[in-house]
Amino acid sequence: MSVDTIAVGTLILVKPGDRIPMDGEVVRGASTVDESMLTGEAMPVKKGPESAVCGGTLNSGSSPLEVLLLAVCRPSANHYHMQ
Repeated sequence: MSVDTIAVGTLILVKPGDRIPMDGEVVRGASTVDESMLTGEAMPVKKGPESAVCGGTLNSGSSPLEVLLLAVCRPSANHYHMQ
């Protein structure tokens, strides 16, 4: 699914082993997320309902997460704009 076809407020299912495609909030499910690309921390972080998740991080746990999309970055010339 292309970012161009997704709107803020869309619910996305992130399966175990999948990257979280964009920033959002967990609505349903509980798992761990590898945030090492952002923090450098090797230990996965527990996530559940109302937890914030960042685009590009990995659902490293064994359960899917249902994520509500809160922001989309769209490229425009040499910049990215949050919408």
